[in-house]
Amino acid sequence: MTLVGDQISLRAVEPSDVDTLYKWENDASLWNDSCAVVPYSKYHLQQYIETAGDLYVLRQLRLMIELNDTHETVGCIDLIDFEPRFERAEIAVLVDKAFQRKGYATEAVEMMKKYASDFLHLHQLYAYVGEDNEASLRLFYSTGFEKSVLLKDWCRDKNWRNCWLLQLIF
Repeated sequence: MTLVGDQISLRAVEPSDVDTLYKWENDASLWNDSCAVVPYSKYHLQQYIETAGDLYVLRQLRLMIELNDTHETVGCIDLIDFEPRFERAEIAVLVDKAFQRKGYATEAVEMMKKYASDFLHLHQLYAYVGEDNEASLRLFYSTGFEKSVLLKDWCRDKNWRNCWLLQLIF
């Protein structure tokens, strides 16, 4: 199974990614969409990178999104809460602000869908998206996800926010 697309490739996390991950994981402006509440140290990120690898043990997989032409890392895509018994996983994607609106997230989601269905033999992927996150809703709708449930008061920054549970059943 190849993880090379037209514009991007998906690759494993490398030790050299620690500074990039540190920047993204500690950008508080992104926390509302991920329901994150704490910053990460470089030490913890290095530990994560060292232990990453076995999806069946860790129940999660992060792949870095890299441009094919320049090999620049522009984002990451995750499978989270991987549940092999029920053949499902949550999907999440992040593209650095400097590289948004170029189709990279769409291509990454399409590639992860193919990997999840053809290689992992999953029955479904799902995503949690804030009802006010129009860009992410467009991304997931355009890649075949459908609204399933509106989760009321799901995340909070200054105020409680609703979140859509989106599903894609293969």
